Amino acid sequence: MQKVLISASSLPAGRNMSSQLEYVQRVGSYGADIYHIDVMDGTYTKFKTIDYGYIDQLRVNSALLFEAHLMVNEPDKVIDKYLKTSLSLIYVHIEVLDDDGIKKIIHKIKKAKKMVGLVVDLDTDIKKVEPYLDFIDAVLIMTVKAGKGGQTFNEKALNKIKYIRKINKDILIEVDGGIIPETGAKCVKAGADILVSGNYIYKNDTYEAIQSLRGKNG
Repeated sequence: MQKVLISASSLPAGRNMSSQLEYVQRVGSYGADIYHIDVMDGTYTKFKTIDYGYIDQLRVNSALLFEAHLMVNEPDKVIDKYLKTSLSLIYVHIEVLDDDGIKKIIHKIKKAKKMVGLVVDLDTDIKKVEPYLDFIDAVLIMTVKAGKGGQTFNEKALNKIKYIRKINKDILIEVDGGIIPETGAKCVKAGADILVSGNYIYKNDTYEAIQSLRGKNG
C-alpha cells in the first residue's frame, strides 16, 4: 500500500516567529511528516513571507524534515543562503529560469548534498519538467496559482500527476493547493506521494486534519 506523506505548509502561520514556532511544534506532535516552508519574495508573488532566517530557529524546535518552496524570481541569487540552512529539500520554480539556469541550480543544490525539486505552476505545461526528471528528486505540482493560501483546487492538475507518474515511476510527486481529504485522495489515486496542506490543517483540529488527509493510504 502506498505510504502518503503529509507536509504542513508554513503559510497560514504568517510571519510572526512565535506563531511559526507554535505551529511547527504542533504539526510535528500530531503526525505531520514534513514542514513545508513557503518563501515568497513579493515579486514572483504578490505577498512576502518568512525567509531563510527563520529556518534554523524553527529547526531547534522540530525534528520534522524541512523543505522550502522558493517562490522567488531569481532563486540563483538567494540559493546560497538556503543551502546553509538545515533544509533537506529545496524546490525552485521552473518558470523563472532558462535551461542553463535550471541545470546550474540543480547541480548547486545537489553539490550541497540536499534534495532538489522543480515546481510546475498551475498554468505551466507539465512537459517542460520532463528533461530534468533524471536529475532531480521531486516534482511539486501546483493545483492553484502559486502565491496565496486558501485557493480552490483545480482538477486539471490531476492529469499532470498522472503524466509524471507514467513516465517516471520513482520520482517523488508532491502536490500543493486546495488540499483537503477529498482532493488529496484524488491526487494520491493519480500517483502523488506527498500532500501539502495549509489552511485545512491550520484551521481544523490538527490531529484529525492530518489523519484525514492520510486517509487509508497512511
